[in-house]
Amino acid sequence: MTSETNSRIGTTPRAPRGRTPLLAGIDVGSTHCKALLCTPDGKVLARAHRATPREADGLAHDAEELTAAALDALGDCVRAEGRAPDTIGLTGMAETGVPLDRHGAPIGPVMAWNDPAPSEHAEALRRRLGEAELHAATGVLPSAKVPLARWCWLREHHPERLSRMRQWAGAADLVARALTGRVGTDATFAQRSMAWEPGTAGAALGRWSAGLLAEAGLTPAQMPHVHPPGRPVGAVTRSAARRLGLRAGTQVVVAGHDHLVGAWIAGARHAGLAADSMGTAEAVLTVSAAPPDRSSAAAEGMSWGRHADGEHWITLAGMASSGALVEWFCERFLGVGEQSTPDGNAVEGTARGGSGRRTSRLAARYEEFARLVADCGRRVPGQAPALPSGITVEPYLQGRSAPRPDPSARLAVHGMGAGHGPADLALALLEGAAYQARWMADVQAELTGTAPQAVTLLGGSTRQRTWTALKAAVTPWTTEICAEPEAPALGAAAWGGAAIGLDPAAIRPGSTPVEAGGPAADAHRDAYRERFLPLVTAEPATSGAPQPQRVRGRAGRQDRRHAQGPGPGQVPPPEPSRDATRQPPPEATRHREPRASREPRTPRDEQASREGEASRP
Repeated sequence: MTSETNSRIGTTPRAPRGRTPLLAGIDVGSTHCKALLCTPDGKVLARAHRATPREADGLAHDAEELTAAALDALGDCVRAEGRAPDTIGLTGMAETGVPLDRHGAPIGPVMAWNDPAPSEHAEALRRRLGEAELHAATGVLPSAKVPLARWCWLREHHPERLSRMRQWAGAADLVARALTGRVGTDATFAQRSMAWEPGTAGAALGRWSAGLLAEAGLTPAQMPHVHPPGRPVGAVTRSAARRLGLRAGTQVVVAGHDHLVGAWIAGARHAGLAADSMGTAEAVLTVSAAPPDRSSAAAEGMSWGRHADGEHWITLAGMASSGALVEWFCERFLGVGEQSTPDGNAVEGTARGGSGRRTSRLAARYEEFARLVADCGRRVPGQAPALPSGITVEPYLQGRSAPRPDPSARLAVHGMGAGHGPADLALALLEGAAYQARWMADVQAELTGTAPQAVTLLGGSTRQRTWTALKAAVTPWTTEICAEPEAPALGAAAWGGAAIGLDPAAIRPGSTPVEAGGPAADAHRDAYRERFLPLVTAEPATSGAPQPQRVRGRAGRQDRRHAQGPGPGQVPPPEPSRDATRQPPPEATRHREPRASREPRTPRDEQASREGEASRP
């Protein structure tokens, strides 16, 4: 795709003559702000990161410190390479943002997407306007993290901030303003607000909804201007250039939501392609030529909207308990958990910079876990992965957001017997997470009418090769691993290049195919269909039928219903906030079609799911 084939890509200035342009990408993430410099063909010349600063409660950021962390990472790259970039692209976390006054100064702290405070206001919007109606209009479901609920919360608790607000700025938008003096954003950020109506006809990107904004006493004039993909927000000012060692006039582009920008650069660019972003939480998205069936997508807890290119559409599902399952296991069984401060935040090596001791602890825990699962299980000679462990895990530490949202869902282990040990449980956790990702992709295929041709895995958890092999084994489509560890930052750099006439599609990082077939793959697909799906799609028990015992926080509590394997074993699992019991289905039960409608969740349900909002797509 070039700027000639996509009218949405801006091409105002041209690339410099006589030298190879240098492209910069910045990813303003929840944990780290990452930056890199690359050539127009995607060769990375320098990369750096700084810890993302947070307030003591972990629910807010200081605006100046946040922008400084992102720009310091860029500065590290510029000094390493010895020259300034010709364009700068920005991506990062969605939903996080702050009101700006008439001078462009932040009013209060930057409010993080994971702050549960607006939960009641999200529920009020759900009751008053309807969950299905909001989802159909905006592509997202009501939750505490959507900015519209946050603005309603501000109106009630901090009306003085909202009354002074002249413009809203997201995290990446703040960095753009620090560089250019202007505020602008991308449609993939706007569509996370629940106040933006994605365009569904022709080339229209969408529009801010005056009616929805009025719920918080706001107007479209107070929202950032939404630029087409590749169109610059502005140019680096002289003062910013002098301060940061950049070139005045350098074009700055807000490329969009990090999940989508990373998926696009990794290869999920056309209908029928999918991406699986694997981190502490996990996001699975499928690309399509048209929006999915909206009512069914809402019932399945999945969002929809424009892709990073402004042409295609995506259906997105999240899972909070992905890498978090590995962390939970390591902390309880391997004794290599993180050191934490009294406020619950992980200790960093420096206040704003390298991650030092924490990085080494994380590396140690993941290496030990990887060795444990690599040596576990029965194997077919010459094939990976191992055959199924015989244990079936429902992998929900903090509820399930999709498919079939269930805020009360908790980690459950079925079929673990006296012959199983910690290594078997570790392997079963990865199996459960891999089966859950397959389920999300299957439902997205039903919603879009297109089965995935291929899925690209990206993110830090792809280093767990047993896990990626399991994902390839359980799925019938091609599976690849993106070779670029900072895909969102590289994607931002590519879309920044569009501002000077370069083709963002020219950058495509390498990928490694994951081969998995034979008896092991057949066995995992059978386990997915015959054991995992019947458990997770079972209706709640209503009578005295046999019920599984959920994993509890004391050693010796057992799962009394098991699909296969020997008698029950003892597992010391996490403390759940609420039990969820399900009626055992017959073995012949298969995956069901998405339900067209479901009962709205109550405030009590919302309370139970607050910790799982991180996975809400």
